[in-house]
Amino acid sequence: MITLGVLIVVMVFVIIIASVIKYNEQKSAEAALVEKYQTNQTVAVKVTKPFEISLKLEDGQKIISTSSSDEGIMVTIGQNGNAQKILLIDYSGKITGTINVN
Repeated sequence: MITLGVLIVVMVFVIIIASVIKYNEQKSAEAALVEKYQTNQTVAVKVTKPFEISLKLEDGQKIISTSSSDEGIMVTIGQNGNAQKILLIDYSGKITGTINVN
């Protein structure tokens, strides 16, 4: 009878120890997973300062359209709704390219 009581107490103790070890392993795995996703999920934010640019238009020319992307701004210039020139301007205000439309 005493042996059976001792075995029951030892088994309860083993179950408690095994549960604590399993819990610690699970928490370590969760922490590693969270750390992995936090380091891999960095977002590149492009910080730009405000800029000012003066576009010299010829007589009768107007800005027909503008569009933007991650690289910069595209400005279409023309007369009477017909595109004559497309300017590519980066976010520092520098004209990086010009396309003349003939």
